[in-house]
Amino acid sequence: MDALKKLNRRRFLKTLVMASSAAAIDWTGMSAFAATITNKKDFPIVVIGGGLGGLVSAAYLSKYGFDVTLIERHYIPGGYATSFDRQDFTFDVSWHATVAEHAMPQMILADLGIWDKVKVAYTPELKRIITPTFDVTLPAKNPQGVKKELSRVFPHEKKGIYDFYGEMEMVISELWEGKRFEISMMGKLENLSLEKWMSMHVHDPDVKYCMAIFSGYYGVLPTEINALFYAIATGEYLVHGGQYYKTRSQDLSDTLADCIEANSGRILYDTQVAKILIDKEDTITGVMDNDHVTYPARAVIANCSLPSLVNKILPPKKIPKAFSQQIKKRRASLSSFVVWLGLNKEVDHIENYEIDLAQSKNSSDDLLFSKNDLAESGLSMTIYDNLFKGYSSPGKSTLSIMCLSDFKPWKKFENDYFNGNKNAYNREKQRIAKRFIQRFEQALIPGLSDMIEVMEIGTPLTNMFYTQNPQGAIYGFDRNMPQIESKTPIKGLYLASAWSHGGGYTPVMMAGQQTAKLVLKSFKQRF
Repeated sequence: MDALKKLNRRRFLKTLVMASSAAAIDWTGMSAFAATITNKKDFPIVVIGGGLGGLVSAAYLSKYGFDVTLIERHYIPGGYATSFDRQDFTFDVSWHATVAEHAMPQMILADLGIWDKVKVAYTPELKRIITPTFDVTLPAKNPQGVKKELSRVFPHEKKGIYDFYGEMEMVISELWEGKRFEISMMGKLENLSLEKWMSMHVHDPDVKYCMAIFSGYYGVLPTEINALFYAIATGEYLVHGGQYYKTRSQDLSDTLADCIEANSGRILYDTQVAKILIDKEDTITGVMDNDHVTYPARAVIANCSLPSLVNKILPPKKIPKAFSQQIKKRRASLSSFVVWLGLNKEVDHIENYEIDLAQSKNSSDDLLFSKNDLAESGLSMTIYDNLFKGYSSPGKSTLSIMCLSDFKPWKKFENDYFNGNKNAYNREKQRIAKRFIQRFEQALIPGLSDMIEVMEIGTPLTNMFYTQNPQGAIYGFDRNMPQIESKTPIKGLYLASAWSHGGGYTPVMMAGQQTAKLVLKSFKQRF
């Protein structure tokens, strides 16, 4: 009976990593491994890709005195954690919110000695949700307030609402405070889907829609997403509130890059890795870039997409068949469609930061995106100026409107897009963007179209162009797939990205930390 009550440790830890949770980590282990290697400069390390996972790995390894070279094809670091300028506006590529303080990001950045160099702003609410039949705002850092507000709108489901969010709080208490209950709530949820968990407490589809509203953050429907994963990831938002790195996500990436260079690590921008070099003993010896410049390496950390790694960078004859099949049988995650708007006036009649606008009450139809017409998908608007004063220039506002998207509607434009023939593609993205704006104009911001000073549109093809992620994936592989081990069967090759550890800022930062430790442990064992 005791065995039935215990969580499978391996599955449990993987769930925690996926859920962006700060489980107990041996922070002294990495330092201890590094201390055993005296001739550190004889152990060069190359990191392929400057996303957050690659940046964290390189920051740790350079901190401990190793010769680290990070190679990034873009001219700035960060991957999706970047920003771009258009006239008077600086737009964030992907950033809405995360849990940073009192969680794993703070622990990692503090361990690197750079937490004091980043600043965060707290989101003013958890979420505002507007549907054809109700409009509700869920308060931030206030679980009781969330229960109260949903119960006000849906009094007939009050008990189920309180029980559902009470169980979510219990999961956070078990995880963070070490509390123990007669029945482990983490154990109860481990084998349930979110849909089954919700159905144990409520029946109204509108209530379920609100409960499952963060499924879009993870790119998985309630019928498919694991209940424990959702409870941990969403519970941290519920209890601790969402945070945003000031002034943009680029600040986080730049801080990590500065840390690498301050510790004598090298970052090579505008440089693309062509292939990984492997000797006759099937051991990595270095990498070569597109200009045929070689970089010696005892270890290579791949922060690039795994399909690119297998299909383009690794020598085909050196790839173990089982590893290749493991990568090829997986499917890419969803992508995104984003409209960035720079307005010529302030949107001062709305206090909310993140607002979801739904067309349908059925979460299975509308929660991720519309398969019939992307323009009619459920949308999320972010009004960045409601986050902190001075986000935009005086008298102006910065907004984004986005939805998730699969690649199917964009596949027909792919060849023309990459050959510079974008007329049909441009018409389609403009059509969708115009409809997004029209819908928020009707529901929330009258006259929005006339306020637009700058507009940029990002599609799955845009994501492909800048990241080289197949199908413009934003989470790596589909998040329902098991994680891939950081240490590959190829000697000296390691993984640290959304493709191996799951998408999201916190999981990839954790991937960077864990992979750096694996590299040090391997050096200690091999040499």
